[in-house]
Parts: sequence; C-alpha cells; structure tokens
Amino acid sequence: MNPPGSSSSTAPPSRKRGQVYNAASVGLDFLGNIAEGSDILSPLKAACRATNSVLNVIQAIDDNQEEWDEITRRLDQYMSSMENQIDSFEKYPPEDRKVDEAFSRPLVHYVETLEDFCRLVENHRHKRSRSGFGTLTEIRKVKIDAGAIRKFNRDIEDLHRLLMEALGSFTAFRVQVIERNTGTTKAKLNTILTDLDASAILQLPMVAFVASSVHNTCLQGTRQAVLQTIWNWAEDDMSDKPIFWLCDIAGSGKSTVAMSVAESWRAQGILGGQFFFSMASSEASTTEKFCSTIARELANYILELAPHVAAVVKQNPAILRRPLHEQFRALVIEPLRHRQERIVLVLDAIDECKLGSQRRELLDTLSRVVGEARNLKIFITSRPDPVIEDILKPLSIKAELKDRLHDVGHHDNIDDISTYVHQSLREVLSHDKRQRLVEKAKGLFIWASTACRMLVDSATFDTPESIYNRLMAVDQNREMDEVYDLVFERTDPNSYSTMCSMLALLLAAFEPLKINDFDDLLKSAGICGRARALIRLQI
Repeated sequence: MNPPGSSSSTAPPSRKRGQVYNAASVGLDFLGNIAEGSDILSPLKAACRATNSVLNVIQAIDDNQEEWDEITRRLDQYMSSMENQIDSFEKYPPEDRKVDEAFSRPLVHYVETLEDFCRLVENHRHKRSRSGFGTLTEIRKVKIDAGAIRKFNRDIEDLHRLLMEALGSFTAFRVQVIERNTGTTKAKLNTILTDLDASAILQLPMVAFVASSVHNTCLQGTRQAVLQTIWNWAEDDMSDKPIFWLCDIAGSGKSTVAMSVAESWRAQGILGGQFFFSMASSEASTTEKFCSTIARELANYILELAPHVAAVVKQNPAILRRPLHEQFRALVIEPLRHRQERIVLVLDAIDECKLGSQRRELLDTLSRVVGEARNLKIFITSRPDPVIEDILKPLSIKAELKDRLHDVGHHDNIDDISTYVHQSLREVLSHDKRQRLVEKAKGLFIWASTACRMLVDSATFDTPESIYNRLMAVDQNREMDEVYDLVFERTDPNSYSTMCSMLALLLAAFEPLKINDFDDLLKSAGICGRARALIRLQI
C-alpha cells in the first residue's frame, strides 16, 4: 500500500515542443484526427497533443503540488515514449502504417481520458464573474481533490500500458510481415502473427475495470513474509499444488498483495493474465468476459502465444457462446501447450463474483483444467468461503497466512501497519501518537488506511489533532463502524438527506452502477445529488 499523497520528486525530463504536434492547437480535433483514416500516426499524434494540453493546464495550478508533480513527471515520460514511437513510425512507408479500428481503440480511449481530465481542470480554472463593467473571465487557484488526482494518475498508467502494448504489437506484427516477405522459413511462418490474427485477438471483449484505480501495490518493505511464501510457491516446479489460495477477511490487504505479486510476475515475464473481480463493476462482478479477458492478456503478456490464441478465435468464431470450461480450455489451456516455461494467472476477490452459480462454475472449471497444462499456476484471493475451500482443497495450498494479514498479535502484521502509519503521517502526528494509532488499528489495514486518509485530507476544516482524538475515542467493540461514522459526520449537514437518499437508491439497485447510469436514476427519482460527490467521500 502506498501512503496517501506519496509521490516522486524526480524532476521531469525535457519535452519536445512543436516537432510532431502544435502545442497551441489542442482540443476538439483530437478524435477527428484519429478518425482521419488508417494511419497509425494520426491517433498517436493526437495522443501527444492531448498529453501536452493536460501538461499546459497543470502549469497554472499551485495546490496539491506533489500530486501534480507526479502526474507531470509521468506524462512527460509517456509523451517522450510516444514521440520516439512517432519518430520510428515516420520512417515506415505509408502502406506499412495502416491499422484497423481494433488497433486504434486503445489510443482513442487514452485520448478520451486525457480530454476528460483536461476539461475537468479547465472548468475549475476558468470561472465567470459578473461585475458592473461586464462579464470577465477570472483565472482562479484550483482546488481539485488530491484523491481524484491520484486516481487519474493510476488510470492513465494503466491506459498507457495498454496503449504501449498495442503499439508494441503493431511493431512486432510489422517486423514479422517483413520477415515473411524476405524469405522466412516455412517453420517460422507457422508462428507469424498476421494482421488478421491481431484483429482476431483485439476483438475479444475485455473487462474495462482498471484494478490500479482501486488497489495499490504493497508499500515497500511490508508484507515481505507473505510475498516470499507466494513467490516460493510460484518458483517450485516440483509442487503438486498448482493453485495458491490466499483467504482472509475483508480489509486485510489481499488485493494489495495480489497487485504486488502480479507486478512482480509481469516484470519476470511469467504473468499470463490477471482478473480482479469487483462488485463495484458490472463487468468485473461476473464471468461473462472472464475467459476472453484472460486470453487477451495472455496474448499481450506472452507474445509468442498470441498466434495460438488467434488461431483458436479464427477456428471457433462462436467460442464465447460455449460453456465456461470449454472457453477456458480453448482460449487459455490450448495456447499454453505451445510453451514450456511456467505461467501464472492472478484472480483476485473471486468471492465478489456476484452469482453463486457462476462462482462455482468458475471454480469447477479451474480445478478440472489446471492439471492439463503442467506449466500453469493460479493465484487466487478471496474471503473465507467453505464452497471455495471444498472445491480447491485437493489442488491448492490454502495459505495459512491469515494471522499474518490481520492478527494484532503477529509481528509481521504489526510491523507492516507500523511502517504504513509512520510513513503516511510522519509530518502530521508525533511518533507517540502514530504508534497509538498502530495499536488502535488492531491489525486491520483498512482501519489504518481509512484513518490515515482522514488525517491527511486537506479538504476538512478539522485539525489533525481533533480527528486523532476522535479516532482514539471510538468504541473498542465497533471500531470500523465508528470510523465510518466519523467519515459521514464530516459531510456537510445540509447534504445528509440527499446523501442518505443516494445510498438508499444504491442499496435498492442490487447492481453495480456506472456514474452516468446512477446520475440518470437520481434524476428519475427526483434526488438532487451527483454520483461523483458521493464517490469523493473519503471511505
């Protein structure tokens, strides 16, 4: 986990100006340029202009400077990498720069996200004020919530990763075509990924839920014993347990551990795919796109398997209408037969697959097919569940780590929460008070992280001392409930009625809702509230 407001102080690299885009010409022409045709340069240059536009508006902002510096540093790096890609692609003959809509989609999504954020900042900057001399436009200091800034930072990181994967695939496909046209051997031709293969893979539907917008990796130096146990399992080729099941109560940090091991395995080149179930997403709370998402990620992470994934899709156009076990066997197990080295899949919060029938079907599928690919290992997290345990028990290591994740008496857990609290609140509270907060957390990371967010929230009128005193006074028997009570108490009293109506509507929906859909429901119900205002609650 990362402490609230953490950021890098690395100075941003220098940026090119005007070489591949016009810095003064940004705005509504981005997506129009993307739609110009099939040349890869059009959407890529539009992405550069959109990035530059965000960087320009950020320069006028003084608040939340650490978060803005981190975004500036990240966008500078991203724009530099895109400029290098443009320099490379401009050397291609026009016929070799052609792409279809499937290739352009990640760039379009990237540009749309940048444009939305740019408009958000601009709307805060430019305020209309009326005086006796007419209407003037006043540039004011911006107060954008630090959490919203960090969320954008995480979202753009994931989108840029998808964008660069698409560009990397485009480059690889072009190199393969050149090799084919210059006399590649017949044996090698069998593994060449053609444009048709690439299009087949990119048409597989993926869940849009971005895990890093909700979860972080472990704070450096924490969860070391847990992580090492998982890494040892993954590296043990002689183990007869192809599944590792990490189970524990809500708020113990399972998803943070999952993010950390996934990032480690990605860096090692053995991550085959990841799926983070979430009740907060209509797509990520079902298995409808599970197999297609894993197959897409398998083709992206392990490029040598991409032709084999594509072959399955081309040979079985209706594969996604087949039962889940047939989809998984065809889209994942069959391609894995063409690789000797191990592959690890990460499945987080499997208990948040909302339909019990789908959850059981997925577990049955995994337990049946995991032995068909000797190089496949699966890391799963969930809350304790007797159904999951009953199905996975013969094949899995059930992690006996629950004490380490949330037991107040376990030294690993005490040390981890202590590290998190002291790093998060070093400039906010004295050492003694920070240590008392560690003890008050009773081993629950979610308690510690919620308390830290409250204490560093710059939007509140309460002093850190006042918030600290109230946290220390909560009832020992209902500590989490009372912490959330404190969160709600900090809401404007005039908004209580609206907030309660909004929460009641969410409970009645029994379905995860998108922001726009929730806003539509609020209007239909006559509730004068906005979904984004509810999201901004520091919970």
